Amino acid sequence: MSGSTYDQLRTLYRTLLVYATVGVLILSIGIVQFAYFERPGQASGVTARIVGVYEYDPTSHKTVGPDRSEFPRSEEFAAVVDWSSLPSNLIVDARWYDTFGSMRGAVGPAHPSALTDHGVVPVEAPEGFHLVLPGRYTFVVERLQDGVPVEVLGRRFVVVDRS
Repeated sequence: MSGSTYDQLRTLYRTLLVYATVGVLILSIGIVQFAYFERPGQASGVTARIVGVYEYDPTSHKTVGPDRSEFPRSEEFAAVVDWSSLPSNLIVDARWYDTFGSMRGAVGPAHPSALTDHGVVPVEAPEGFHLVLPGRYTFVVERLQDGVPVEVLGRRFVVVDRS
């Protein structure tokens, strides 16, 4: 084997070792994150009842119309949660997330009995805007333990059109 072939193989071998090491590192970080946010044995079997997502009137703080999963940018909307469907010994919250994963409205954390007056959870427009941005919004009701979400109890998706 000539010297230049040996050098090429050694360079290729070292490159593969670097990629393999980086791959194992990324996989390890993913497993640690998964174990932290999806703790084994944390499933309670409880499901939150999300009544629906409706058009929202910010002046009266009430919802109007039928349950929908698609809204134009010009309409404000809110989710309605039946907090009485959850056991009172849990700590829960409800959050809206936009397409970019930014929180766009929240209620809690608290015991469900303390949230009965907050059954309507509206989406908030980003600071400096008067309309919500187009895209997919996710509403989640989560169970928390030690301030960390450990279980999703309910989820709804809403699409906001560009028009």
